Amino acid sequence: MKRHRVKPNIITYSTMLKGHCQNGDIATGFLILDQMKKDAHLKPDEIMYNSLLDGCAQNNMIEEGLRLLEETEGAGVPPSNFTLSLLVKLMNRARKLDQAFALVESITKKYNFRPNVHVYTNLIQACVSNQSLTRAMSLLEQMLRDNVAPDTRTYAILMRASMTKGLFQQVVGLMRGALGLEQTMSSLSFLQKPDAVCWNLDHGLVNEVLWGLAERGHAQDLALPLLSGIRQNAPKVRIDAATQRQIMSPCISDAGSQGKGKGKGKGSWDRR
Repeated sequence: MKRHRVKPNIITYSTMLKGHCQNGDIATGFLILDQMKKDAHLKPDEIMYNSLLDGCAQNNMIEEGLRLLEETEGAGVPPSNFTLSLLVKLMNRARKLDQAFALVESITKKYNFRPNVHVYTNLIQACVSNQSLTRAMSLLEQMLRDNVAPDTRTYAILMRASMTKGLFQQVVGLMRGALGLEQTMSSLSFLQKPDAVCWNLDHGLVNEVLWGLAERGHAQDLALPLLSGIRQNAPKVRIDAATQRQIMSPCISDAGSQGKGKGKGKGSWDRR
C-alpha cells in the first residue's frame, strides 16, 4: 500500500489490530494503535479499543485492560454494552468478581444505559466461575426485574452449574421457566414472567438436562414429569429417541421388577 501510495484508513488499521489480537500478539496490537494515532486525520473508534480489550481479556492482562478503558474514555469514545461484556470477562479471568459488578454499576450510571443480556450473562458466568451460584441466581431474578430476557447461554450456564452441584430441583425449575411451563418451585416463581421464556432455547440443552437427570437417578421423579410437561406444552421441542430411552428404561425396569414380585407372591414360581 505504501509503495503504491495508497493511504491506510481506520478499517485498515482496525483489521490489522484485530488480527494480531486474535493471534495473541497484543503488544503488536498496541503498537498499531500508537501508529494510527500519529495520523492527525484518523481517530481510533470503539471497535479498535474493544478488539484490544478483548485481547487483554483473553490473555489475562488486567492492568493493561483497565488503562485501555481510561484511554478510551479520555479519547471521548463512550463504552458500550459490548465494552462492558469484555470488562466483565476481564475481571472474571482475574477472579475479581466484586470489581466486575462495580464496573457494570459505575459505567452504566455514568453513561446512562442499561446492561443487556450479554453483560448479565457474563456476570452470571463470573459468579459461577467464582463458586457463587446463589449470587448468579439472584442476578437472573434481577435481569427479569429489569425486563431483560435470558437467552440459551444464560440458562445453559445456570443449569449446568446447578446440575454439577446436585441441585436437581433447581435445574428442573430453570428448564420449566425457560420453556414457559408451570413452575413447581416457589423459590423460582419469578421465572413465571413472560420475559423468562427463551423462545429459541437450544433443544440440545433440553436433551442434555433430561439425560443428566436420568443418569443421576432422577428419571422417574424429575425427568419423566419434565418430559411429560414438554410434550404437552412445548411440543416443538425435539426430544431425541436416545434421551427418551434413557428416561424410560429405569421406569420399565422398576415396573418389571414389581410385576415379578407380584407374580411370586401369588405362588407363580411354585408351578413348575
